[in-house]
Amino acid sequence: MVNCLYCCEIEPDLDPDGTLSEYCGDECRRKALKTGFLKPCEQCKEFPCAKYSRFCGWSECRNIPTGIKCKKKKVRDIGSLWCSKKCRDDTPNWKMMIKSDELCLECRQEYPLNGKDFCKRECEEYAQNNAPCIYKLSNEGRKFKDISNQFSSSWKHKNKPIPNVYAVYKIFPNHDLVTKYNDYRNYVENRRGFGYKGRPFPKGDENRTMTRGNEQRRFHGTRMKCFLGIKTDTLCSNPECSICGIIINGFKLSYEGPRSFPWQKFGEGIYFSGTSSKSDYFSKDTKTHNSKKYKAMLLNKVVVGRAFEMLEENKDMEGSPANYDSVVGEPGEKLNHDELIVYKECACLPRYLIIYEKSGESRRNI
Repeated sequence: MVNCLYCCEIEPDLDPDGTLSEYCGDECRRKALKTGFLKPCEQCKEFPCAKYSRFCGWSECRNIPTGIKCKKKKVRDIGSLWCSKKCRDDTPNWKMMIKSDELCLECRQEYPLNGKDFCKRECEEYAQNNAPCIYKLSNEGRKFKDISNQFSSSWKHKNKPIPNVYAVYKIFPNHDLVTKYNDYRNYVENRRGFGYKGRPFPKGDENRTMTRGNEQRRFHGTRMKCFLGIKTDTLCSNPECSICGIIINGFKLSYEGPRSFPWQKFGEGIYFSGTSSKSDYFSKDTKTHNSKKYKAMLLNKVVVGRAFEMLEENKDMEGSPANYDSVVGEPGEKLNHDELIVYKECACLPRYLIIYEKSGESRRNI
């Protein structure tokens, strides 16, 4: 038997839950805390934290509930719902039961549940009533790091340095756009059964399964005439500002014709790419703020469905082939970088606005 960690003379007592303590009594606990090498209990501040915990061993401080799954053993830490990792993993959809690491996007006071943007119904309704709108993500949060990592890791033009991400905003389009997108995604899913059947994602990790409608995130570069995301979070009404136009009205095929954009390789569709440096070429406008130059890009949700793969361009295409939902340009001998094209406006939805510092110039190797 190991004796008390402080006096080293008497055997330790038991914590209220019946587990073996590290000290023989409260006197040794107080003396151990005064050494300055231990963290105090977050509740009483009088005793040191118990092993593997942020509070001491006494019930008045801990008031520990039992695991939400097993309902027998007490949880191991403040704010936890489970007594162990196994107890947590045995709980279906456990990630949706824990708090996010980012504050509510609206009130910025409370933490919402994981996977949610708002802490309560009132905050969510406020955003819905004010849509379309954008909310800035915390640069220290998980979602900002996730978007920034996708942007940086997919920057493939080696003759153009990877730019720094200045800010990321989550986009909340109006209700009609969201409804049309969700309806179309469900329609494609009902026809194809991607998410329901849990098909492995093609050309990737076998552990990654496809989502409903084979929904994917893709970049889209376009014009921005205002300082959205740089000096303001208010959408503008300039008809030449495509960024604000897409956020307000969604993607429009009428703006994607060959007369307005001659680089379309697969007919009059709406073009996206998984390569951020390719989409950067189409982010034409640069804005200067505090002596730095910034550009903007959209990261979007796109219903890919069943994709028809192309190895070379065909500008005469009028849509995806029969029994296909989209067209994918595969890089190879005749195409430098990937492209994803959809021919229905309801197949895509703007989701994030990325503001980044302007990179060096590159050749037109798009």
